[in-house]
Amino acid sequence: MLNAILDKFPPGLTMFFGAIYVIMPILPEPHLVQKAVMLMNGLALQPIDWFDIVAHSSGGLLAVAVYFRARQRAAEAVSTAVQDDEK
Repeated sequence: MLNAILDKFPPGLTMFFGAIYVIMPILPEPHLVQKAVMLMNGLALQPIDWFDIVAHSSGGLLAVAVYFRARQRAAEAVSTAVQDDEK
């Protein structure tokens, strides 16, 4: 089920836009960096801060999942091609 969903995303575009979404906004600093600094300084995070972490991480996590699924599909294609050559 999850593989069928991941197969619908184009890997190149998904990785590009996922990476862009992770580093947004670029100036003054990315939200994920800002939240990491807040955590390292021991500041209590508000619910909106946790939402920012989840929202900005989701694009990167989707990009990583699509990347690994594309690699898995490529490996399956090579495996199938080798099996067909042996027949």
